[in-house]
Amino acid sequence: MKKYKNIIDCVKYDSKSNRKTPFSVAKYVFYYASNSDDKILLDKIIESGNLLSEKVNPGSANNGTSLRDKAIILNNSISGLLAEYLWIDFIEHNNISCNTSDFQEAKNQIDIELTDCNKTIEVRSSFPRNGLKFALCHNTYQFDVIGPYINDYKPSEIKKDFYVRTLFPFKSNELIDRIKLDNFIVYLTGGATWEMMIDNNISIQKSFIPEDELNVERLGESSDYRVIPFSKALDTFEIVKKFI
Repeated sequence: MKKYKNIIDCVKYDSKSNRKTPFSVAKYVFYYASNSDDKILLDKIIESGNLLSEKVNPGSANNGTSLRDKAIILNNSISGLLAEYLWIDFIEHNNISCNTSDFQEAKNQIDIELTDCNKTIEVRSSFPRNGLKFALCHNTYQFDVIGPYINDYKPSEIKKDFYVRTLFPFKSNELIDRIKLDNFIVYLTGGATWEMMIDNNISIQKSFIPEDELNVERLGESSDYRVIPFSKALDTFEIVKKFI
């Protein structure tokens, strides 16, 4: 596993981009086929993803169990656990103590706890098939930092202290194949604070289906979330300073 800091100049990519300042990301590269340590780590995450997916009950969905739901849940479980692992690695690299919270039910996303200050971080993943720069910089179709599900959204009550993003630059159904190849790339791409989520000058309400959704009741139809476009989000190195 190799780690890099990449600085994305969105205006150079798209002159009409709403992101005017550079966006720094953490880039992780794995070599499953040629590096035994990477293979051991990724095999463990795949195994844990299988176990996690079994805890999610597809029968609770309104439209019943389907093979598609099971495949999506497995994919989401693996990508979610890998995203969590990498954020923990990045946070600890910055000398901040943290751990993962126990998964209790599919209605909750995977969280990280900052142990020194008792703060929580929600980790969300997506698969921009057009690549990292498209997701961060496109003037119309830029991606977002995903905040609380709108039914859980109460400005007076903190749902999570921080929200962070992970991007896999390929189609979601390619994850299982790509993870077992050399040069498998994952990006940690910034985030936002709860205070940003409740600021209507920064965040918006958006209806969509998150690609890493674990709640099968929300797999088949769009739901409303608070989100912050990447043009207004903190980059990866800015958000970790907030953790400190």
